[in-house]
Amino acid sequence: MPLSQLIYTSTCTAELTPKLSHEMSYQSIQVCQQLGLTGRVFANDITAFAMTEGPTELVKKYYHAVSVDPLVETILLHVDRPIPKREFSDYRVLLNSKERYDYGPAIGVLTPETLEQALPSHPSSRLRIMVEAFKEDVLGVEAI
Repeated sequence: MPLSQLIYTSTCTAELTPKLSHEMSYQSIQVCQQLGLTGRVFANDITAFAMTEGPTELVKKYYHAVSVDPLVETILLHVDRPIPKREFSDYRVLLNSKERYDYGPAIGVLTPETLEQALPSHPSSRLRIMVEAFKEDVLGVEAI
């Protein structure tokens, strides 16, 4: 079964509260675990940077579902590529939220340090470039 990796950013509507942000993250984790998708989402209460991988058909269906979610205002696909093997062993969300809600260990707190820890030990060059751009644009951390 062919595998694909999609890397994209999305912006949510103003109606998204920190509580809804946590709830959406929890739902995302549940769905991706059921589908067997792996990856990471780094987000605040408005913007998300997602890397999702797994069987091509499922990854594309999941991306489409995100794109038509009424709380998602814009979505931009940066990378859609076949991959020989997965880079991530599981699916997790790291949030930099104004408020904190406990939805379990799969939703962590997003900091520059936790972002680095959440990456594979040897990420592909494309993944590393995209993450470095995200760190600079969203977290305000200079790329090394």
